[in-house]
Amino acid sequence: MNKTEITKILQQARPQHVDWVRQGRYLVKGLAQDKIKKPQDCEALSFGQWYTEDGYKLVNIPQLEKLHELHLEAAKAYTALYYMTFDRRKQARSTLILADDIEVPVEERNFRQQKLNILEEKIKKFLSTIPRVEAQVNAIKEEAFDSVWFS
Repeated sequence: MNKTEITKILQQARPQHVDWVRQGRYLVKGLAQDKIKKPQDCEALSFGQWYTEDGYKLVNIPQLEKLHELHLEAAKAYTALYYMTFDRRKQARSTLILADDIEVPVEERNFRQQKLNILEEKIKKFLSTIPRVEAQVNAIKEEAFDSVWFS
């Protein structure tokens, strides 16, 4: 793996994580469940998969581990928001469906908004860390690049 491939993986991570925020906003608005992406195992997404297979070996780039931690935290925040919204036991008791949207009680909307704020904060930190990691990757001389990997 070379620097260009790593930079490409980091750049591809941006839209995937921004999509979590978009989906979170749909959850707060009360969009129907079939129109919202279900949470996935965060290690199955391209960044998580790359990190667990290869990325963790880049021992001379400490910000990369921080980026992975933020990735995991953001995934947890989205998953919590999603399942809090679509808890089947709760739906069976009290959720009303109007047209195509779910009616969200005011007190629950505030709670969802708090969860969305946490998700947005995690994603902002993730996105702001990517350029630092890219800079660290690009700062490594090509001929010395092989020595930054843990074998």
